[in-house]
Amino acid sequence: MARSSDREANWELKDRFANVYDQYSRLRSGMAGLQARLTSFQVTEKSSNGLVKVTVNARGQLVNVELHTSSFREYSAQALGEEITKVVAKATAAANKGVTEMMSEFMPEDSSAMKFLKSGDLGSVMDRHDDVMNYRPEA
Repeated sequence: MARSSDREANWELKDRFANVYDQYSRLRSGMAGLQARLTSFQVTEKSSNGLVKVTVNARGQLVNVELHTSSFREYSAQALGEEITKVVAKATAAANKGVTEMMSEFMPEDSSAMKFLKSGDLGSVMDRHDDVMNYRPEA
């Protein structure tokens, strides 16, 4: 009798493993799609008067700047530089938000990766490990 219950337990375990493996496979295949989305992801923002337009990628890197010809009359060189910087910061913040939303489809809200994406605090990546190791960084 024990042999048949062992076999049943083995079949149940095998079925459970197959189910977990299927879930993992779906997650991994979804990650390839996510990577493709991140690679092509861009955000474009404009200044309030529309004279400055910038585009950044998923990492917040500047990929394009468009300046309307009247921007050179509207702004001094210093003011134009400041306006470009302001619009790039706005686009970078929007890109970070978009990437965080995409990543949340695959990662738990309380994961260290999500905490890092939201806060930019590299220490958050180690929080779980710090708790396990009972490590408290010096302030």
